[in-house]
Amino acid sequence: MALMGIETVRPAQWIRDNRSALPSIIALALVAAFWVVGAIGGIGFLAEASSPMTMLVGLYAGLSAVAVSIIVAILALNDLAGRYTRPRTRR
Repeated sequence: MALMGIETVRPAQWIRDNRSALPSIIALALVAAFWVVGAIGGIGFLAEASSPMTMLVGLYAGLSAVAVSIIVAILALNDLAGRYTRPRTRR
């Protein structure tokens, strides 16, 4: 593809060049994994709750986890958008 002007970058080289973006990328991956596990049925344990208080505490814990995951995703996306929309300086 080098003949067409498209250079392929090896993953190790990309990671070295974008090392400062890795925390945001990892945070987005963890949030995505959290939502996938939740969608598959991670909340099914509340159906077998032994008391209403156990179910209520589980629901509040789930609600707080969802709120934190949304905040983390917004912060990570904001960081990545700001990082990659800045004009790049030539080396």
